[in-house]
Amino acid sequence: NIRVKSSLHWLKMKLLACVAYFLVTGGPCNAFSTTSVGSESRYADLKDWLLSGTDDSFISPKLDIRPSTRGGLATGGYGAFAGEDIDEGEILLKIPVAKCVTLQDALEDLECGPSFANLLKKAGPGSDTVVIAGYLAKEYLLLKEFDRRISEGATADDDSEMRRLANIKFAAYLRTLPWGRGVNAQEHVLFWKDEDVDALLEGSLAYKDATETRATVKMATKVLNAIISPVIRKARAEEEPESKDEGFRFPWQQEPEPESSDEEILEGLEDAVRGAFVIMLSRSFAETVGENTQEDRLEPLLDMLQHSNAPNTECLVKDDGGSIVEVRACKVITSGDELFNRYKSEEDENMPYHKFFTRFGFVPGVVEPVADLIAARSTIFFPQRAEI
Repeated sequence: NIRVKSSLHWLKMKLLACVAYFLVTGGPCNAFSTTSVGSESRYADLKDWLLSGTDDSFISPKLDIRPSTRGGLATGGYGAFAGEDIDEGEILLKIPVAKCVTLQDALEDLECGPSFANLLKKAGPGSDTVVIAGYLAKEYLLLKEFDRRISEGATADDDSEMRRLANIKFAAYLRTLPWGRGVNAQEHVLFWKDEDVDALLEGSLAYKDATETRATVKMATKVLNAIISPVIRKARAEEEPESKDEGFRFPWQQEPEPESSDEEILEGLEDAVRGAFVIMLSRSFAETVGENTQEDRLEPLLDMLQHSNAPNTECLVKDDGGSIVEVRACKVITSGDELFNRYKSEEDENMPYHKFFTRFGFVPGVVEPVADLIAARSTIFFPQRAEI
């Protein structure tokens, strides 16, 4: 906290807090979407989908989804709650890997799988997130095209394209994810404008992480545009843009890719890729499969549990192949209590609070709006010199 030395300084700080609030939350001129309408039905659909087509899934009848007691933006988010008393050790969820979004889903995708595989080979370690984000963005854009056609009177059986769009594997899950700012109370620096990042974070501990992550996403969007845009344009019945002879060529492409420009990026792709990266950074789990192999996964419903450094649940990967994620109560949970998971230890030296913010979009254990922390130059974000 900063010691207020004068009424002028106090006024300056309050004004900065107001400016930061409007920049960070969007203010009246940059409204964000929410999931307040139809959220309960979406989560009911998600539960139905998780239990369909397999005997390995399990959702405790004692588990409810409703507005969380925690949330980053004023809209609040959703969380999981105990609808009845839960005993220590009681199983709450079983999620088979077939219901999780994994790298394998991207690599086995009929439309983009080979291109994703070549991208993974070319980019090397660390590119898993880019590939899975690309897969998520593609499926999300196809789902939006399906919804557009339905809104115009089409049916799921009209033609082969509609039948394909009606059978997007993770559709029920995709509809619950925070593709835009404020959806399920999701905040993230990837949703900010460049000028807001500079105005609010320059000089802070979070600035380098924020700018590097944003630069990575912008570059990934250009690369993924070459892979995803033909599929989406086909679904939209759009013509392919003409290729240029001077364009570069990825090793796996038969035709050269035209030089990138903002105008040539597929409509909606930037938002979709940005949302996909936010989802991967804030919701993916690094699970150990086999003896020493780790893989990033999105685990539906488990990612509804909010973070606590003292969680009341624990997660175990069952079976040698890591085929089922099992969630149990690690203590007695009283009816009405919210269920919590621990994303990362808050004592982890590799995950200080400012990195929590740039990855997950919140500061753990802090209920004060992030805008206020930034405006007050909190030590969470700004290093302080010791007074002599």
